[in-house]
Amino acid sequence: MSKTLIGLLFILAGIIYGSLAIDDFYNHTLGWLVNNKWVNPPPAPGKNDLKAILGRKPTILIYSAILIIIGLFILWNRKT
Repeated sequence: MSKTLIGLLFILAGIIYGSLAIDDFYNHTLGWLVNNKWVNPPPAPGKNDLKAILGRKPTILIYSAILIIIGLFILWNRKT
């Protein structure tokens, strides 16, 4: 697998994961799967909020930014 493809996959994963921090996008994708019993969320003690499964919004955005930065780094250094 080439470094270009790996870098692009990291960037794509970062964008997709970061978009889950948007409430409307979450409700149309993972929220729909949870509501229709296609996916069972792990039990969170004392929390009934389905958005708390992935973590807080700043945490999701930080992790997605890290994935994008890793992808950019791989693309930048693909010649070596």
